[in-house]
Amino acid sequence: MSSGVFVNFNGTSILQLMSFFLLMYLLIKYLYKPFLALLDKRRQDIKAEYDKAEASKKEAEEMKKKMEAEMKKLNEKISAMYEEAKERVKKYEENEKKRVQSEIANMLEKGRREIQEEQAKAEEALRTKVVTLAIALASKVIQKDLDDKAKREFLMNQLSKFGDKK
Repeated sequence: MSSGVFVNFNGTSILQLMSFFLLMYLLIKYLYKPFLALLDKRRQDIKAEYDKAEASKKEAEEMKKKMEAEMKKLNEKISAMYEEAKERVKKYEENEKKRVQSEIANMLEKGRREIQEEQAKAEEALRTKVVTLAIALASKVIQKDLDDKAKREFLMNQLSKFGDKK
């Protein structure tokens, strides 16, 4: 049979062809499909992990934005509290300054009154001494029988002593 065809079909060839198709069927059914299923499952797991990572990344970015907003609010609140504290300190300083000035003014006024009282007491004591001295001088003048010139000298002498003590 030399027909020029390179393939010879005989009983063995058909059996080999059937064995080949059977082997291909078994490989596809028991090896290739489970392998593809395993690859598909692995791909789904990787995709799920990737989606989970993306969701975590987005959540982290949102949390970062929230934290930045919270920090900004907190900084503004701290700044407001700082300004409020500065105002309180300023008011306290002003109130204390007014209170101290008031106390100083009261002390000065009290001191002036005490000085005036002491001055009035001193003037009263001086008047009392002057009157006492005048009475003493008058009694001495009366006791001495002096002429007018001697009386004047004696009075001037006593008054000059009184003036020096003053």
